[in-house]
Amino acid sequence: MGMTAKDARGQVAALLTEWCDALVRLQVNQPGCDRLDGGILCPACGCIHGRCHEAVYPLLCAARLTGNETYLTAANRLFAWGQTMRCADGGVRNDYKSEWKGVTVFAAVALHDALRFHGDLLTQKVRAEWEACLSDMGAWLFRNLTERSSAYLNYLAANACAMALLGAYFSRDDYTALAKRLAAYCLTHVTETGLLYGEGHPKDAVSPKGCRAIDVGGYNVEETLPCLCRYACAVGDARALDVCRDLWRAHLEWMLPDGAWDDSTGTRSFKWTYWGSRTADGCQAALFDLGKTDVVFAEAAWRNFELLRRCTHEGLLAGGPDCHLGGEPTCVHHTFCHAKTLAAAIDGGIPAFARVCLPSDRPAPIKRYPELDTFRAACGKWRMDVCGSDFAYSGAGHATGGSITLLWHETAGPLIAVGMLDNTLREPHNQQLSVHPQLWRSGCPRLETADGGERYGQHRCAAVRLTSEMLPAGPSIRADAFLCGKDGLQLPGGACSLVYRLTEDALFISGCVDAALADRVCYVLPLIGSRAAVEVPEGALLCPPETMFNLCPGFLGRAFRVRPNRDGRFEIRLFVNP
Repeated sequence: MGMTAKDARGQVAALLTEWCDALVRLQVNQPGCDRLDGGILCPACGCIHGRCHEAVYPLLCAARLTGNETYLTAANRLFAWGQTMRCADGGVRNDYKSEWKGVTVFAAVALHDALRFHGDLLTQKVRAEWEACLSDMGAWLFRNLTERSSAYLNYLAANACAMALLGAYFSRDDYTALAKRLAAYCLTHVTETGLLYGEGHPKDAVSPKGCRAIDVGGYNVEETLPCLCRYACAVGDARALDVCRDLWRAHLEWMLPDGAWDDSTGTRSFKWTYWGSRTADGCQAALFDLGKTDVVFAEAAWRNFELLRRCTHEGLLAGGPDCHLGGEPTCVHHTFCHAKTLAAAIDGGIPAFARVCLPSDRPAPIKRYPELDTFRAACGKWRMDVCGSDFAYSGAGHATGGSITLLWHETAGPLIAVGMLDNTLREPHNQQLSVHPQLWRSGCPRLETADGGERYGQHRCAAVRLTSEMLPAGPSIRADAFLCGKDGLQLPGGACSLVYRLTEDALFISGCVDAALADRVCYVLPLIGSRAAVEVPEGALLCPPETMFNLCPGFLGRAFRVRPNRDGRFEIRLFVNP
């Protein structure tokens, strides 16, 4: 069974136009007020996100697909609004109250694609205005976004793409030369297991354990790799394209069977949306293009597309599978960013493809990623990550301490998915606040206690030691850690251990703390949905599970609390009801 090119293109085009219809509905009509008129109002954040003008490209693509001039009018008005984000030096700000101009690279690529593929829809005068704007952006990027920039790796990869495209468009050999230099630099940032690193400060930093700044299921797959692939195609860099194919194969191990990108160990997992990352563009265009010669890439593109479609409500892409169900308004940022990759997939050509298996359909029983100090385990229908990375991005970064950061089941789907540890706005312009803060609970399973007004948990222990073994029934992972506060300081007497054993039928979690802490410690087990069942010795549950909602990566669930016995030991059996 497979997909014809016509059917696949039709379904992608249908979702693109659905999203564009919502963007048109949200376009502000305030003639005479340049800073409002033509912008796209976000129903979740109550503002106009500065990058929304990048939607000129998908809007023109929708105009081409449908012949409806409504989209063309909207694109022209949006471009005019976008001029209020431009600075005199040619750079473009992230938002009105943000000084960050690195996003100029994304604006430039979107404007280039609008002109290259659909510029004939514009009047000659308007096209000249757009090209003048693009020229100014290119000059700013050439001066400012180089290897010496403090920007994360995804920006440098994006500028390799932008300089390659603009070099061809404006016949600028110096742009093309910079593109090649940036791409070569990015492709030196590859770990032994084939993962890109550089999503943190500094980009080349190595932690005491040897961990790197890696955001696999967010920026790597939704920004950096797609940009490097496009660069390679634009300049005909066959070697770089071959390297990108190999990198994609390594990263595909992190796509779950339902099309989600696993970013539970990512340095920037505070922006995880289960299908990807809040402010990145997406993977469809790159993967469909690679899928023309290797069907597994097209399969991955399609599975992620189907997840995007399932997460679309009232024309907008929600920030997670349960966000709409949880009553959260939808941030428009997800839609205008990911609309670009659907438009690029359509303009680049979507191939016919057979349906095939992904690596996650048949994973190895256990695999260690030393650059993340993470074990990934599988048994039957179960998939699990246990993370011990000590790369410090921010207090809102990924969990560590030998925590289960992801638990997925073939029948029930995600059961544990850990985004940011604390409900904080690491990037206020790029995140939204929940309208139900009283339901927020950390999605991280953890041993936890309180002492002197501070909470201590094993999930903050960067000094954790992880080991594994393969038992007859399935893989087993052990974590030896300490209860730590937010500052990483260890609680005296807070040594602890956790053991996770996967079998065909269940996950067994056992743990141990010092007996002196037994009456003060509990194991918190947040579980997504209602399919999973928890079995513990009688009297071990402290109270009925609490209803919880976590905006990152967007799930409703229940939080269980399990008490150790007087010796400080406990065991949990977690299974899925038929």
